[in-house]
Amino acid sequence: MLSRELPDPRCWTVVIPAAGRGSRLGYHRPKILYPIAGRPILDWLLDIFSPNCLTVVVVVSCEGNIDIATELDRRIPGRFEIVVQKTPTGMGDAVALALPLVRTPHVAVVWGDQVSLRRKSVEECMRLHQGCAEPDLTCPTVFRDHPYIHFERDAHNRIIGVRQGREGDPLPDHGESDTGFFCFRTVFLRRLLRELRACSDPGKLTGEFNFLPVILLAARRGSVLTPQIMQPEETIGVNSKEEVAMIEKFLLESHVCNPS
Repeated sequence: MLSRELPDPRCWTVVIPAAGRGSRLGYHRPKILYPIAGRPILDWLLDIFSPNCLTVVVVVSCEGNIDIATELDRRIPGRFEIVVQKTPTGMGDAVALALPLVRTPHVAVVWGDQVSLRRKSVEECMRLHQGCAEPDLTCPTVFRDHPYIHFERDAHNRIIGVRQGREGDPLPDHGESDTGFFCFRTVFLRRLLRELRACSDPGKLTGEFNFLPVILLAARRGSVLTPQIMQPEETIGVNSKEEVAMIEKFLLESHVCNPS
């Protein structure tokens, strides 16, 4: 049964890594400003997170700083912080840069192109995370064909590995993926990222400080919830015109059927 308690915005900050460019979409501005169903991706994300979080921290590129700050000031004046990631050195680095600006006990991390997340799914994950189980990490997952990420589990259902297609890892035809959205206890995430940076190697293909290995480390060091309450369509990122078409269809159908 889904929880009815609302997330407490005073306890939450959302971090949005958004240094990516829209070049693969033929777009000249930051990808997070790309229009989906007539509105920037950022606008859709703020619909979900600004009512549920005290502060929004966005990690931007040098080139995207002014455009993104202008849009944030239009929507949520006085409730956002901007962090500039001078070089694209990975999502782990982007989140680490943002954490000094997080002053709440819980922090949500969402990729800057996860536009098709539904508010009710996000809020349910936040409720679970701040609930009586008191997990260190709540990481919603979905099972899908041809995954780009896959979590390996042992006989006790514990996460024991994270495979990443972008780093050349072999992937199953059907697997368990993240959703581009994560909830952490802030102090736990700070500790994990420090440990990960000190002990792990950069991605073997990208050379980046990846974020997803933090999930495996969290499973070793703390308590992890992996609720399966999202639809696969909620997890589609914006990387091609074909994905844009799928996302727009899903968003418009979701809005008509369930505006909240």
